[in-house]
Amino acid sequence: MGSNEFDNNDSIEEFIDAEISSIQYVEAKVNNEATESNEASANQDTVKIEAGADNRDTTKPKFFDGIVYVPVRIAIFLALIVYEEMMFHFLSIGRNVSFLPVKLIMCVPTAVLLAILVMFLPKAVEKVWEGVLFGALVFYYGVNLLYHSAFQVYFSIKFIDSSNAKITQYYREIWNSIKINSWKLALVVLVPVIIYVLLRVFKRITYKRVSVRLVFVPIVFMAIMLTAEAAIVYSYGQDTFSPYNLIVAENVSDFSFPRLGVLATAEIELKNIVSPTQVEAEEEYEVWHYDPARITVNYGNSGTNINDGTGNISNSADGIEDIVQNVIDTSPNMLDIDFVALGEAETNTEVSSIHKYFASVEPTYKNQYTGMFEGYNLIFLTCEAFCPLAVDETLTPTLYKLVNEGFVFNNFYNPRTNGSTSDGEFVCSTGLVPTNGGASNFKIAGQNSMPFALGNMFNMKYGITSRAYHDNDYTYYDRDKTYPGMGYYYQGIGNGLEMSYNWPSSDLEMMQASVADYIDEDMFNVYYMTVSGHMNYNFGGNAMSLKHKAEVDDLPYSTACKAYLACQMELDAALEYLLAQLEEKGIADKTVICFTGDHWPYGLTNEEYSELLGHDVDPYFELYKSNLVLWSGSIKEPIVIDKYCCSMDILPTLLNLFGFEYDSRLLMGRDILSDTEGFVLCINRSFITDKVMYNSMNGQVIYLTDEELPEDYVSNAKNTLNNRYKYSQKIMDTDYYRYICEALGIEIPVVSQ
Repeated sequence: MGSNEFDNNDSIEEFIDAEISSIQYVEAKVNNEATESNEASANQDTVKIEAGADNRDTTKPKFFDGIVYVPVRIAIFLALIVYEEMMFHFLSIGRNVSFLPVKLIMCVPTAVLLAILVMFLPKAVEKVWEGVLFGALVFYYGVNLLYHSAFQVYFSIKFIDSSNAKITQYYREIWNSIKINSWKLALVVLVPVIIYVLLRVFKRITYKRVSVRLVFVPIVFMAIMLTAEAAIVYSYGQDTFSPYNLIVAENVSDFSFPRLGVLATAEIELKNIVSPTQVEAEEEYEVWHYDPARITVNYGNSGTNINDGTGNISNSADGIEDIVQNVIDTSPNMLDIDFVALGEAETNTEVSSIHKYFASVEPTYKNQYTGMFEGYNLIFLTCEAFCPLAVDETLTPTLYKLVNEGFVFNNFYNPRTNGSTSDGEFVCSTGLVPTNGGASNFKIAGQNSMPFALGNMFNMKYGITSRAYHDNDYTYYDRDKTYPGMGYYYQGIGNGLEMSYNWPSSDLEMMQASVADYIDEDMFNVYYMTVSGHMNYNFGGNAMSLKHKAEVDDLPYSTACKAYLACQMELDAALEYLLAQLEEKGIADKTVICFTGDHWPYGLTNEEYSELLGHDVDPYFELYKSNLVLWSGSIKEPIVIDKYCCSMDILPTLLNLFGFEYDSRLLMGRDILSDTEGFVLCINRSFITDKVMYNSMNGQVIYLTDEELPEDYVSNAKNTLNNRYKYSQKIMDTDYYRYICEALGIEIPVVSQ
């Protein structure tokens, strides 16, 4: 049997081979399974690591990828800023592209800076902050577009202040501006937002971590761009209002927005807030000295002023008695202030510099109208959006009467300011230039000492309590702080003025609710800020326009023009009521009514203004030509004044007429009735004198006289303008009048509210 097992050697060999193969197969299978298991484990670990890298961003940024990625991040912000600047320029400024190279190069450093702020953050954080910055930029450009459309002035970051109330309390105007400019707003806001969202959704914007070691890349790029920017800026020269001057000296918004751009202007404003521009070394001013020989007399009854410039008076035998009887006091309107001594003794260098400047200023002189209204009552108004368009013999007969009787000022201007109503009040009430943004000027005036404000002057001289009224929220523009500082016991809607509230409210109701407060007093001084003439000019949201709609329905004008005339009819009704009360009490001839507008009606487009005017309005000067009403029942014949003058001149003119002792050197406006040359100062640095009109926007000089002028006439006028602007700012910044009060021992009585 055993032998049979080995009968077939081949079979044995095959068996052994089979067994060996089986063992090898099993070993191979085990090895394969182990290998697969190890590979699976390794793959799983790899997945975990990759997942962890995605969530924790622990991967190390690649140096080369970072260098390529930096310009991509810059390009995103640069594309947005360039797009927005171009949209704002062509939609709000115009087609002049002279300064386009400057505007474009100014965009680059800002884009680099914004990119630096986000590109070195973790990806998740970068996505969020990029979106926030993108949205903030779009929003800011949208605000600028709407603001310029609604108020016809450029927005300033200085307007972001609780006292300005532009965005929150002017919601009606903003909403109307949104409706009117919806397509512009779509271009400025919606288009870039939609493009940005789509790029994100379709992952056309990538996010990669950039090593902080690469911060030198954008910094080097910014340095190159700043060098290029400086070269381009210098290429435009260093004249007044050149890009260079706007950056390093004075940032005037009327020039800065068109020449530097929206964002560059905001950056300069921020820089000036944090680190104000250092003013150049103080100029050396020649001290002014009074010449007692300077005198003017009224010769006889002819009304002819005789002055040969030497102080010698004509001694013709005919009329010598009239000369003696009619000698006019032409001494300077100034107080006993030794500015030179004050300047030398003052340790505050800024205040000392103001003293030295005023030591060089020639005052205005008393004249035949000095004290004309001494002892009279005064009712002074600042009227919302009042202008010559509102004066019509049929529609507004009381306005027509007041404009054409009393003093008639043929060349009075109410120049545009940056702060609309509050600045209009500020100029009329202080005789200073409104140099700060928004409502800041009026707010600061309420905090400072204001001895020459009419309320304080009347209270100090006559021991009365002056009053102020406003037919709107009494806290609007912080009037509850400013009016008391100017000497007024103040009542508005919400603190004692009992009347219904509409928008806009009724000037007539304000008069009806207030006149009884003072009309029986022996003497009164009253101030009104009206509101009936406020935009928007339509019959849907303007209560005063709607009230008088039937009276203007048949006029051949557009809706906005008719609505403007209609709401001004409420002011006319208010003044009609006021006059009737004065006449009924028999005191119209012992009362002065004075008013002008706070600003031109910017709620009308220039085309609509031209429609009412009857011809295309000149947007540089004619748009701001207005009426100054200065009326009293005691004036029997109109007194016509042709001198060029402006709202800044109202306060010194009234102080002279009412016989107050004041120092004319301390005000930037001038007594219109004095022999001083007329001067109309505009916020964009244009000006008008009795001899020339100078347009700063195009450098054009229009001569108003055939008289040959000195070669330096225009440059001297520019210097006068700059000084009035500069020292108005200094007066407000230093509370300068407080130093004058201390020097003269003036105590301003506090008006309890």
